[in-house]
Amino acid sequence: MSIVSAIQPPEALAPDGARVLIVDDSATVRLKLSKAIQMLGHETTAVASGKLALEQVAQNTFDLVLLDIVMPEMDGFEVLKTLKSSRATRDLPVIVISALDEEMSSVVNAIELGAEDFLPKDFEPALLEARVSTCIEKKRLRDIEKEYLRQVAKLTRAASALEAGKFNPSKLGLQDVTGRRDGLGKLATVFSTMAQKVYERERQLRQNIRTFRGGLLLIACGALWGLIVPLSKMAANIAAHPIGLALLVDAIGAALCIGICASRKTLPPLNTLTKTEWTYIAGLAFLSSVINQLLVYWLVGKLPAFIVAIVIVLEGFAVFLFAAVMRVESPRLKRFLGLAIGLIGVGAIMVNAETGGEEGQWLWMALALLIPATYAAEDLYISQKQPTNIDCVAIYGLALTASCFMLIPLAVGFSDFIPVQFLAGKLGVIVILIALASALAMILFIYLIRTTGAVFASQSAYATTVAGIGWSIVLLGEYIPLWTWAALGLIIVGLIMVEPKQEAEEEPPLLDGAIEDLPI
Repeated sequence: MSIVSAIQPPEALAPDGARVLIVDDSATVRLKLSKAIQMLGHETTAVASGKLALEQVAQNTFDLVLLDIVMPEMDGFEVLKTLKSSRATRDLPVIVISALDEEMSSVVNAIELGAEDFLPKDFEPALLEARVSTCIEKKRLRDIEKEYLRQVAKLTRAASALEAGKFNPSKLGLQDVTGRRDGLGKLATVFSTMAQKVYERERQLRQNIRTFRGGLLLIACGALWGLIVPLSKMAANIAAHPIGLALLVDAIGAALCIGICASRKTLPPLNTLTKTEWTYIAGLAFLSSVINQLLVYWLVGKLPAFIVAIVIVLEGFAVFLFAAVMRVESPRLKRFLGLAIGLIGVGAIMVNAETGGEEGQWLWMALALLIPATYAAEDLYISQKQPTNIDCVAIYGLALTASCFMLIPLAVGFSDFIPVQFLAGKLGVIVILIALASALAMILFIYLIRTTGAVFASQSAYATTVAGIGWSIVLLGEYIPLWTWAALGLIIVGLIMVEPKQEAEEEPPLLDGAIEDLPI
């Protein structure tokens, strides 16, 4: 029993109308054969030369070729050799047409070259029907067998791809295999169903790992940025020079980042950067190192450090709104509830916070609301614009260098340089600590946005708030009421409810195209 009879019901093998190509230089023979073939219920195409025959085969699909051996220019042997030498046409059956006065050796030679059978030009109708029907049926059996083997190979390759753990089963293109009604179709259906379940479990596990890793990065960024707030307050208490402080911090950070890149050889040649990349670096310098820094350094001189840290947490809500309006990320209900819970905690803290009762305190708090708005703009800018082909440290090092050129004119215009004598004491240590914390936090933050998205990365503001309050207690001795910690608990719950964005799965290979090269 053949493989075809085992996989295909008998009724599917009935030789319905086929397409037959007739090749003969005699118009009479072509007409005679065409009429006889059409009487059998098949469609015919007749040509007068071997060259025209090859053109027809290249442009159309045929089930059988009736080929004359003796023809001018290109004889039947040359046509037969060409057909059998091509993978696309080697299984196309050919019946050679021979005259009674031709030598039998020519017919034998044609069969050795791959012809299925021979037919005399003075044929009997019954003989023609028998040989044509047999060849067409064998062709269709071979087509069914080839398709079956192609689908077996496709299923095998899909299994190998999934074994490597790289592909989504729903994207492997097995629909034509699972649609079969035989055993192979059932096997493919069971395989696809089970593979999809396994894949979904593994995908969820990868997502959980990304969430956990992202959470650790959030905590690290928050701890570093939270440290910057009380350190900035300490610097302002010694000498309130926000522009000069920003200039020194950026200069130290730039030297650190560029030094790291130089040692790792990851700093790209400046002349290779495109206009778009330079524009991104300038924009990052303006948002991150000029606007955001100056706001924080200026307002910590007017407000308690823990109040500034609390205001920063509004960054998450601002990013959520901006991303929803811009349709950067989907505003899912779970994320919205998480942000809402976090904001309830922030509101409770701000309403009940003891600000010291200084004149104009609430005005400064209103101005402080600009900090999370600018942070949110920075998050989305990094998420949407950053070039992925440049190292994170190199990007930030170049941005810090650019910010220095932006800050120098401001420092000169406002005469806001930190006196050199102050740097030899406590203020110098504080400036170095701020620079180190800022550089490390921003590098981690750029990587966090690249891997988890702007909405999730913006939740570092929650960790910054918690860390800022803690550092303010330790370094500045600021008093935080006990109920504040309960409100911070709500903030943590909100953080947990916001997950990283789903990463796109790798696209599967073009299995059909690859399988065409298999020797079936």
